[in-house]
Amino acid sequence: MGLDRESFENLPEVTAQWPGSCFACSADHPHGLHLRFRRTSDGVASLCSVTEQFCGFDGMAHGGIITTLLDEASAWALMARHGKLGVTREMTVRFLKPVRTGQDLVVQARITFFDNKAALVEGTVQDLDGEVLAESSCSWAFPRLSRIAGLAGVEEARLQSFLDDCRPDGGGNSMMLSE
Repeated sequence: MGLDRESFENLPEVTAQWPGSCFACSADHPHGLHLRFRRTSDGVASLCSVTEQFCGFDGMAHGGIITTLLDEASAWALMARHGKLGVTREMTVRFLKPVRTGQDLVVQARITFFDNKAALVEGTVQDLDGEVLAESSCSWAFPRLSRIAGLAGVEEARLQSFLDDCRPDGGGNSMMLSE
């Protein structure tokens, strides 16, 4: 799953932007991580850095922030590959090496199982040399889109439009996505 900067920049962008105020991915969240994703053959990748404001020990990214990076990449993998918005059911994270603040990181997620009710996604946080610093396994459920819209306070039609924009084919059958 290793990607260097040049390989990352050659990946196609996921141009859709979340319609809400997500801490991890919204461009206008004042304290957010502002993650943007690119498509890989089996998921997504993001090039990012954790600032010192998100440290645990001085100079090291907080474990909760590392977990957020992995969870967000998993969500975007499902949205970008399948146009599905889900909820994390269970997540396991292994912290393998320190993640330094200010360090360029590649966060990747790849889908290992998918059907219309559930998915499994594996993720990694790596340095630019490809060394894996943390890894995750996430299981996902897909409640009705109307349920997520109600919880998120976003109109269902707006969420559906966002999901259509996430997909590489630009949507296709949006009726199928909200089932």
